[in-house]
Amino acid sequence: MTKTDYIILGIITFIFTVLVFYRIGSFSAPETTYLATQDDRDIVLDLGTNIHISHAYIFLGHLDNRTFTVSAFNIERDMWDLLNGNINVASVFAWNRIEINHTLRYLGFVAMKEETYINEMIIVADDGRIILPRNASEYPGLFDEQDKFSPVYSPTYFGSTMFDEIYHGRTAYEFIHGLTTYETTHPPFGKTIISWGIRLFGMNPFGWRFFSAVFGILMLPVIYAFGKTLFRNTLAAASVTILLAADCMHFTLSRIATIDIFAAFFILLMFYLMLRYFQIDRRGSQKLLFTAKAAHSNNAHKSQRTQSGADRRSKRKLQIIVIESWVPLGLCGIIMGLGIAAKWTAIYAGAGLGLIFFWYLINSYPVKVRQLIIFCMTFFGIIPFFIYLLSYRHFVPHTPTTGLIQIIIDNTVGMFSYHADLVATHYYATPFYDWPTMRMPLLYATDPVSDTLMSSVNCMGNPAIWWVGIPCILFCILRFLWKKDLRAGFLIAAYLAQYLPWFFVSRITFIYHYFPAALFMILMIGYTLDKIAAFRPWGNKVVYAYLILAVAVFFIFYPVVSGIPFSRDYQFSLRWLPEWILVL
Repeated sequence: MTKTDYIILGIITFIFTVLVFYRIGSFSAPETTYLATQDDRDIVLDLGTNIHISHAYIFLGHLDNRTFTVSAFNIERDMWDLLNGNINVASVFAWNRIEINHTLRYLGFVAMKEETYINEMIIVADDGRIILPRNASEYPGLFDEQDKFSPVYSPTYFGSTMFDEIYHGRTAYEFIHGLTTYETTHPPFGKTIISWGIRLFGMNPFGWRFFSAVFGILMLPVIYAFGKTLFRNTLAAASVTILLAADCMHFTLSRIATIDIFAAFFILLMFYLMLRYFQIDRRGSQKLLFTAKAAHSNNAHKSQRTQSGADRRSKRKLQIIVIESWVPLGLCGIIMGLGIAAKWTAIYAGAGLGLIFFWYLINSYPVKVRQLIIFCMTFFGIIPFFIYLLSYRHFVPHTPTTGLIQIIIDNTVGMFSYHADLVATHYYATPFYDWPTMRMPLLYATDPVSDTLMSSVNCMGNPAIWWVGIPCILFCILRFLWKKDLRAGFLIAAYLAQYLPWFFVSRITFIYHYFPAALFMILMIGYTLDKIAAFRPWGNKVVYAYLILAVAVFFIFYPVVSGIPFSRDYQFSLRWLPEWILVL
């Protein structure tokens, strides 16, 4: 890394950071809670006078799928008229809209579940005014944070949970407050990371998304170092970093409180550290061999004492080489443990690393093989095991007497059974063979802001990156088969380790499952660009032109991946493929 590398990396990271944090989410959300129970489940609101109410919003607490009945009091008949007898309010920590469309003075809600936590309620008149009931003081916690609602932005992603945030953000909240853990289909560590942001900034969109943004940003220096190590070329390293920053899926996953960005970060870092080990060990071994031969030749005529001194220096050099190479190797094992504790997809990466490592072991004969095997058993077996155990420290058991080990075993079996036996359908579900072509992006959120503006958040790749990545993958495969290029082989192995296991998964899958593989696809694009730049004098111009195109396409799709209110007609115009439903 040179001064130029740090400047380029700093500029890319700064721009991406600004884009990621720009309107990532509100700094405030209702946090005081009103509890409705079976013994006290009626909420009767006096609006002061007859007024036509359009709708209401309920910001639900940490329990989802609460059922309400809504009624209006008929003064003439002296009885309640049922407006809706079975309203399901589904999303936690979100503004759930309830249609009313009735002229009334007294409005009644009945919570049908045993416990219903409501953080705030908003009553909206036909003209858009927010109506504060006369008797609001009778319901402490229900009408005390009216200022935290924005009619324009709160019902969108900006003020509410979206997609799987209703699971992962909720679980992070439960960890903090010692509540029974609802979502146990993934290991705890990713949700623990989300909880760090909530502890810092509160239970609001900015808080639960903060560390997703941090990890998304940190991926840029990792991939830059990866590219510089792999290609020994500033242009190639800058290229892969720009492509990652311009990838729409990386951008979106950095702005949502789900665990995918954490797993992807750890997976990318794992492979980078393994690459560093290979390069340091191989370079050091070759240097040591050359030095030993030279010393043997020079010392053949010298005394035994002189030769013993040379041997001691050689051993010290060997120890230095071992330390220098084993540091990234040990870190790789630790990061693998963190990755598995965040999401099981890191196991795929670990298996791929294992195959690559044993291939290297057989073909390169690294120094101190026996000690190396013991070292790897420790850092890729024992330490990850204890990291996984420690990730459950926030887990709250249903039975207090149940031991931690039994909790982990039960949860692990439950996770496996859930994913193995899951039978479900989803409009946006896509099989693995559709991911590289982006046949079906995943619509995270779409909400009207006005008659002409929509806020939409989609999980999709950058077409200029993902579609170009397909021939680049094929190019790397050919380079490895015909030219025996080990760099291409390393990238192919990393890519297949993240993609191939999904060929055998029978449950429904989504396009974001491809993201860890897409990271290595981007590196394969960098490999191809590096070859193009070296092929002809005009190669650099081709690289620059392509990078400009990729960045331009990112900004073309920015309105449908950022949630920024934008023209509905423009968002519809981005339907480049028939099945792209990017806005509703």
